[in-house]
Amino acid sequence: MTYVLKGRMIDGIQDTALENGCVAIQGNRIVYAGPDHEYTPPENATVLDCAGGTILPGFIDVHAHLTGYEDAGSYAGGQLFGDQLIGAVHELTLLLEAGFTGLRDMSLAGLYLSRGVERGAIPGPRIVPGGRVIGMTSGHVDMHPEWTREEINRLDPLSYLCDGPDDCVRAVREQFRMGAKFIKICATGGVSSPTDRIDDVQFSPEELRAMVQEARRHHSYVTAHCTGYEGAYQALLAGVECIEHGVMLTEREVALMAEKHVPLVSTLWVSLNVANLPGMPAFAREKARTCAEYNRKTIALCRQYGVPVALGTDFSNSRNTSYLTIGREFEAMVEGGLTPMEAIRGGTSIAASVMRMNDLGVLKEGCLADIAVTDGNPLENISCLADAQHIPLVIADGKIVKNRLSTSAAEGGHP
Repeated sequence: MTYVLKGRMIDGIQDTALENGCVAIQGNRIVYAGPDHEYTPPENATVLDCAGGTILPGFIDVHAHLTGYEDAGSYAGGQLFGDQLIGAVHELTLLLEAGFTGLRDMSLAGLYLSRGVERGAIPGPRIVPGGRVIGMTSGHVDMHPEWTREEINRLDPLSYLCDGPDDCVRAVREQFRMGAKFIKICATGGVSSPTDRIDDVQFSPEELRAMVQEARRHHSYVTAHCTGYEGAYQALLAGVECIEHGVMLTEREVALMAEKHVPLVSTLWVSLNVANLPGMPAFAREKARTCAEYNRKTIALCRQYGVPVALGTDFSNSRNTSYLTIGREFEAMVEGGLTPMEAIRGGTSIAASVMRMNDLGVLKEGCLADIAVTDGNPLENISCLADAQHIPLVIADGKIVKNRLSTSAAEGGHP
């Protein structure tokens, strides 16, 4: 089966849109992407007219948490991991609805879900799993001070605690043992944690180097949660290859990121809005108030130094961060100082580079056929990427997983 999409096209590479574009798909690959007048569809092709909308690469979120909390069973207060995993399976379908066909996950659930999607057992975006987030005792992901460290490492689906270089190496190995493809650590404090300051420096240089070196032995890398600047600087010196959030980065850190070719992951919607979200604890609300203005300065520095900014949301399908509106991150990236095209590339080609999957995130011959169509022009109104209701067509791995184009717009008889 050949699918042919016609309409305005943003390919994730060029600085401008192609107004009369065409994308042709055979199997799970793109066989043509370019001007409509230069391609003749096969006679049996299904042609989808996306007039008035825009054809884009499928969106990629490189900072997600597939926790399943919101759809967990009510037994035991929804705290059983099996219930959460089933909830997360449902949440994957919401991500597809919103046009997100790829993500990096930081949770225990992502390890299992990535294998289920890869085997075709469950529908969902491509998942690069990182396993649980590694932090130190009393650090950012030490969210249950009423539990022992051993209980957290046994029961918490998001966090794993370790202290000292040898213990840090063991923690990294535990994530790879379960199938992690990269490692996320916490190099600074954060907003949501009860026992630290956002500018705390977490992990010693020796601990940071031990984790980076261990990840490299597994032909992988470490990405670091960084809110404060000093912890980010120490993490960069130790060799981390990606910075998450980067709320309070200074010119020193951003210049080093540019030198080392280290990208920033945005999470701007949360940074700009978390202080006003309902249900936030008082300590988190107070810490969050300092973040928004700092984060805008970080984005300006990244643009100045040419540091790539990839789209990451930090969403977990909570009441405040629904996966159906996960595209609000595009809006936040523009609000934070990026142009609409920079935001789009951040959620497509740049994000694919962070995923280390360079045949994703672009509309180009030979690349994987992950595609999202919006009902407007995001270069004029970025909000048309913000909500699943504005995404009428989604193709994942060459298969149509959502089609709400009007029947008059579809030729070839596809429903």
